[in-house]
Amino acid sequence: MGIFNPVDWTPPAEEACDEYPLVLSTGRRLAHYHTRTQTGRCEGMNDILGEETVDMSPLDASALQIGQGETVRVVSRRGEVRVKAHVTERVPRGMVWMAFHFREANANWLTNPVFDPVTMTVEYKACAVRIAKV
Repeated sequence: MGIFNPVDWTPPAEEACDEYPLVLSTGRRLAHYHTRTQTGRCEGMNDILGEETVDMSPLDASALQIGQGETVRVVSRRGEVRVKAHVTERVPRGMVWMAFHFREANANWLTNPVFDPVTMTVEYKACAVRIAKV
């Protein structure tokens, strides 16, 4: 086993600001696989999760006067998607969360294309966004 040297943490290339006050983090949802090329054709999986949402904290939802299930615009410097709000305690204040499974509301359309110069990995896990009711 090789020796790993620790590295200093560096913030994401894009952080929250006045214009884009929330940080979007992305990931996968349990019911689907990648862009649903396989799971999207399965009625059972679509019954479990048939569309993308933006998960947000009750505090942020309240401040923006957004209720559970309301359609919102999630906007970054690169574009916007429209999804329903999912208000949940599982997401901390100041952060929102989405997956990339659904073409109609793909979180990766919002993310920053910058990459880590050491690993050459694209920074899909954090970008600044704002949310507004439709």
